[in-house]
Amino acid sequence: MIRPLLLAVTLAAPLAAEAAPNAQLVASVQSRLDRLGFSEVDASLLSTRQIAALHMQLQGRALSFGPNWIRTRQDVKAILRLDPPRED
Repeated sequence: MIRPLLLAVTLAAPLAAEAAPNAQLVASVQSRLDRLGFSEVDASLLSTRQIAALHMQLQGRALSFGPNWIRTRQDVKAILRLDPPRED
């Protein structure tokens, strides 16, 4: 009896993923996007899901020139197409 109620309350509560991304994380992603040639993208307008995916994608040798650089640019383009930009 209590489990269904607890489940319903949990599902009705706002998710942490809906919160705005951390400003420091957004700035870091913006810097990395700029280095990859995506300076026209405003990271502050991206969804939390996109910021998280870009943060994970743009680590390590992802920004080094070569085959990784080309693959990284393709992956970033795919991530940017995930959600439309926020307008708030």
